[in-house]
Amino acid sequence: MKIVITAGGTSERIDDVRTITNSSTGSLGYAIGQAFLRRAGGGNTETDGSIEKIYYLHGLRAKVPEHEIVEDVPITGVLDLQEKLTKVLTEDHIGACIHAMAVSDYMVHRVTTLDKLLGTEDPEHAQDLSGNKISSDIDDLIIHMKRSPKVISGIRQTSPGTLLVGFKLLSGVPHEELIDVGYRLLQKNDCEFVLANDLREIGPDFHKGYLIHRDRTYDTMNTNEEIADMIVRRVLEAAR
Repeated sequence: MKIVITAGGTSERIDDVRTITNSSTGSLGYAIGQAFLRRAGGGNTETDGSIEKIYYLHGLRAKVPEHEIVEDVPITGVLDLQEKLTKVLTEDHIGACIHAMAVSDYMVHRVTTLDKLLGTEDPEHAQDLSGNKISSDIDDLIIHMKRSPKVISGIRQTSPGTLLVGFKLLSGVPHEELIDVGYRLLQKNDCEFVLANDLREIGPDFHKGYLIHRDRTYDTMNTNEEIADMIVRRVLEAAR
């Protein structure tokens, strides 16, 4: 079985030295990769053949599992993720895609200034926004962003036979709402499972997660390792 795992956060470029990103460290994606490797044989031992290959698509700050069956695929922005994920899904037979990456909801469309936007800029003192690095002398820089494409929505369309695990992170919502939102994501994108979690239930040594099934039942876990082990267990059960 060949697996795709996406992990960490995307990073949207403002100029050649500045980006907009999110706080994702990719620790859960890394834990999932390690859990699959344990089922494959773990460490540096030879695999047992149940997991043939792992494509690990990850943000630049994310830690990558090290093993001969892991293919390291670094990702920058959303469009880069979309392109590389589509390439893997179309060029190889992928049994399951664990889409744990924190994908930016918005991409940089253009950069301007408040005066340019309001039409009040003095032509004699116009701010130059060209070049590879925007000047740090600009007082009111405005970044115009646009909605990013929903990468998860194209996974089933690209590879209908691939088992899909989606992820939904909310912050400070009632438990029932968290499950409802996660289940709607599952239905909308034809996922086998969705891992729903709330930012307030995540800390240095704990991570409460709820793995929602197609029948709306769910498994409850309390750490990254428990979440990772449950995802691997359910994916392999569903793939039989």
